[in-house]
This record gives sequence, C-alpha cells and structure tokens, in this order.
Amino acid sequence: MKKIVSIVLLAISIIACNSSSKKNTSESDVKSIQTVSVDNLLAKADGLVEKTIKVKGHVTHTCKHSGKRCFLVGDNEQFTIRIEAGGKITGFNRDLVGNTIEVEGILKERQLSKEYIDQMEHEVNEKAKEDGTAETCATEMSNIKDMRAWMKSNNKDHYSIYFVEGLNYEVVE
Repeated sequence: MKKIVSIVLLAISIIACNSSSKKNTSESDVKSIQTVSVDNLLAKADGLVEKTIKVKGHVTHTCKHSGKRCFLVGDNEQFTIRIEAGGKITGFNRDLVGNTIEVEGILKERQLSKEYIDQMEHEVNEKAKEDGTAETCATEMSNIKDMRAWMKSNNKDHYSIYFVEGLNYEVVE
C-alpha cells in the first residue's frame, strides 16, 4: 500500500545527481528543448510526453538505497516531479537535498487504467478488513477518489503519472 500512496503522491505532484554535468549540444538542439517549471509541468505534460525538456526545481528527496531517483518541487510545493537517473546521471547524492537543479531529460508517462484503479481499491478494502488500518486505508481511498475525479474532469479513461528520465543535470544558484 505504501507503494500505491507513493505512486499517487508522485503523480499529483510532478531532479538531482552526485555531480554536475553538462551535455554537449548544438545550438539548434538547445533551441528545440522546452524549459518547463515544475509548477507548470502538469498543465503542459500531455504535449511533452517522449520529448526532451529541461525542468528546474528544488530537490526535496533523493532515494537513499539506490540513489537512482530524486524529487523536485517548484515555488508551489504542491507539485512534485520524480527524476529517474539515466544518460550521464549515474545516481543522485543525498547532499543535493535543498539545492536547486536544472535537469535535462525525457518526459515519460505511466498510465493507470480504470481497471487497475478498481483493483487498487479492492486491495485497500481487503486490507482494511484484514488488519483494520482505517487511517492508512482512508488516505489511500482518498487518493483513489482523487484519481477518479481527475479522470472525470479531464475526460480520460486512465490516470497519468508523469516523471522525467534524466539525461544530465546541473546545480544552479
């Protein structure tokens, strides 16, 4: 269930590494890369999936076990984006937490089908019956309700989770 909550929180929200690196790109390549703030990424995400973007934000967390993920927020801390290590990024150093970085990467989308969300709800209900963890289950059910509301308001048959497959990043001031 923690995994479900993490997925949902990351989806609702929408970058880091242990060393700065810059990609050698031609001037025409730089012009074709769209820069998007974390705060505005969700509004533009549909049109940017599988495209190379740059996103700048404050590092709030790096995964301590693998170091392969970090999370960025913009000025509005309500939105978070997950950055996956890839390209020249071998991992994210925990020292990046609190710093602002700009990440170049490819925006990816994972779609959760209505059937998958129905299964999540079934599992939460079964868990509640088994161990009576009402508080955790209530949070998970609220997340499921939010996903369904998003699907309805966006006229979609799936719930989208966006993340960035990082290619490189640099710490910025």
